[in-house]
Amino acid sequence: MSVADISKLLYFASIIIWILPAIRHYKTEFFDFFLILALIDPIALVYGLITRTSLPMWLTVLFAYLLIISLLSEEKIKDLKYFLIVIPFLFVVAIPFLTKKYFFIILLVENVILFLFFLKFMITDYVSNNKLKFFFFMLVFYELTVILKIFNLIIGFADAYGFYFVTSIAQIIFGLFFSIVREDESGVII
Repeated sequence: MSVADISKLLYFASIIIWILPAIRHYKTEFFDFFLILALIDPIALVYGLITRTSLPMWLTVLFAYLLIISLLSEEKIKDLKYFLIVIPFLFVVAIPFLTKKYFFIILLVENVILFLFFLKFMITDYVSNNKLKFFFFMLVFYELTVILKIFNLIIGFADAYGFYFVTSIAQIIFGLFFSIVREDESGVII
């Protein structure tokens, strides 16, 4: 099997696998997050089939922004509504001036914010229940793989193909995990 064939196989497996967590987390606090994750790759695939190009970086940044918003409570969204609206407008104005490297940096910052959200959820839940839920632990490590993947795109610290395959397989495993385990019924590590 060629590298291209393996890449396609991983890509399509990822699309299928990441639909399952959205279904599994229906009516939970994390449904919107998993729904957005489930939609990103199919949208990128359809976009690529129609335009014969890859998804524009600005759209990838927008999806990451939506992932952040999906983790905010309704009260927080109401409190920050003007700020949450202004940020995308400023970004749209800046798009023509941003190079690919800056898009990657913005994407990295957004994913660090997601990581911090998950870390906060994990710590808060641990403090209130005196137990560490495996669900939050896995969210933190999932986000770390995303951050490492983006960081590798920026500075190239590892072989691109090898690192892509390893992180893609890890993310498929995470998708399978989130297809089975929900936050409200996840096992406890400690």
